[in-house]
Amino acid sequence: MTQTTVGWLILLAAAGTFALGLASRVFIGRRRDTRGVRGMVRLFRRTGVARVLFGRFEDDVLDDEELDSMILMPAVVVGCGLCLTAIFLLGYQTLT
Repeated sequence: MTQTTVGWLILLAAAGTFALGLASRVFIGRRRDTRGVRGMVRLFRRTGVARVLFGRFEDDVLDDEELDSMILMPAVVVGCGLCLTAIFLLGYQTLT
């Protein structure tokens, strides 16, 4: 594969990351009071990865700010990193 092809594929992955992050934030935000979503979030909060990335949680509240910091912001950060990588790969031919 060429660098251009890989750049476009990474750009497509970045768009998919943005879309998946936004869709999961909307999905979980609308169903925050259901038993399944509360159980999934409680299980995720008990993992070591969640404690390292997000710190300790004081209570079980799923407000909008907490959902944004737990779901949407990591998706935006990863998507932006993929976009920057794709732009570098797509523009590398013009630099040399």
